Amino acid sequence: MTVCSLERVVMILVEDLIIVSQREIAPRIFEMVLKGEMVADMQVGQFGHLKVPDPSKLLRRPISISEIDYDKKEATIVYRVEREGTAILSKMVAGQTIDTMGPQGNGFDLTNLGQGQKALIIGGGIGVPPLVQVAKQLHEQGVEVEVVVGFATKEAVILEEELSQVAHVTVTTDDGTYGTKGYVSTVIDQMEQEFDAIYSCGAPGML
Repeated sequence: MTVCSLERVVMILVEDLIIVSQREIAPRIFEMVLKGEMVADMQVGQFGHLKVPDPSKLLRRPISISEIDYDKKEATIVYRVEREGTAILSKMVAGQTIDTMGPQGNGFDLTNLGQGQKALIIGGGIGVPPLVQVAKQLHEQGVEVEVVVGFATKEAVILEEELSQVAHVTVTTDDGTYGTKGYVSTVIDQMEQEFDAIYSCGAPGML
């Protein structure tokens, strides 16, 4: 079994990506689809640095890439509104552009897995979005994918449908309002099967 990361030399680009769509998928959680030439250089598990369109906000917001459509040159990001900066991002609409620096980060190495192998994906809360593309690409490579994702409560559950299209998904909630009550470890500790690789993203405690 291996826990994977990926190191590669990547050219950092800056581009005004076009917002194709934006919607709220859970309380304070937004899904934004962006379009531009930069998408061609994006890899699974990387993130973009978004500039908030407000002169008082000097720091960019790092937001992970959830899905990549190379044919359409579109990338989907999912983020949570935390403070004023992300609140401004959540008010942006289709047709507007957003100054984006990227892609950044090492991402995940999926190259050594293929037909007949098994992978376990573990995600928690807002750490789940970048794992959607991981599951999709592993599925395309013929890998059997098992996903365990944990959230605080039913209202916070996101991306279950997208993950279920390419993997067997188990959802846990801290309060038991949806899926299995408990943490992701509640499910993982009971697993008897072995996996060729594990991919995970979430809070340090969960990791």
